[in-house]
Amino acid sequence: MPEADPNRPSAGRFGSRAALVTGAAGGIGLAVARRLAAEGASVLMTDIDAGRLDAAADALRQAGATVAVVAADLAARAERERLVPAALDRWGRLDILVNNAAFQGERRPLAEVPDEEIEKVLAVNVTAAASLARAATGPMRGQGGGAIVNVGSIQADLPVPSYAAYVASKGAVAALTRALAVELAPAGIRVNTVLPGVIATDNFTRELDESGTDRRDRPLTAALLGRLGDAAEVAAAVAFLASGEASFITGAALPVDGGRSISRRADPFQLSFGDRTEPGNTE
Repeated sequence: MPEADPNRPSAGRFGSRAALVTGAAGGIGLAVARRLAAEGASVLMTDIDAGRLDAAADALRQAGATVAVVAADLAARAERERLVPAALDRWGRLDILVNNAAFQGERRPLAEVPDEEIEKVLAVNVTAAASLARAATGPMRGQGGGAIVNVGSIQADLPVPSYAAYVASKGAVAALTRALAVELAPAGIRVNTVLPGVIATDNFTRELDESGTDRRDRPLTAALLGRLGDAAEVAAAVAFLASGEASFITGAALPVDGGRSISRRADPFQLSFGDRTEPGNTE
């Protein structure tokens, strides 16, 4: 039996719904915005890169999507506090929040990472997610419910050396998801997370090219399915968790990793980027 196409939306699942998607100028965030809009949602897209955000939104509008944009630096409290009110001003409701935006910082041993970088990683990946969830709770409660989907990472359980702050932040996102699921269930607000594995986004490809890796020589993933994931596949999982089809699911963590988290294969991802476990080692 052939697999379902992750790019094929389920028509009308989100008709009359409004969504806020962070980190939506590219990669997984753009794929999520595209998927939700294709299924009928009105989507407020936000990203720190205003130029890329406008270009992405224009492309979606040309495809018939109902989207709006607000450029914002999620590390700045005043900027992130504008987002939920912007969605409410535009559409009068907010049904879906997707906390996708993430800042990884520079890949290097923790001994070389300044406090300012650690603080920014946590501000974007954790504080902003909690802040937006808090802001979305009021309108969702008033509507009788809603869905929050956080984008975590399998790195919370399978850390890549030299990304300690990022890994810690994704562990915090997983804990935040469970805490909010418990707290918000009485209000009919479901909170779940997806855990992407190695996904072939533009950022991943760019980092790989900068590493000098010859992609012809070795595979890039230890996933059981033997390939990189696609952003559309993560978006399909997000859309499912945000939809009524997941109405009895909350506090869950859904891996979208091709089986990487249960694979015993050697990890070519780490080999591709070299061993940076020791300070000063960038080879």
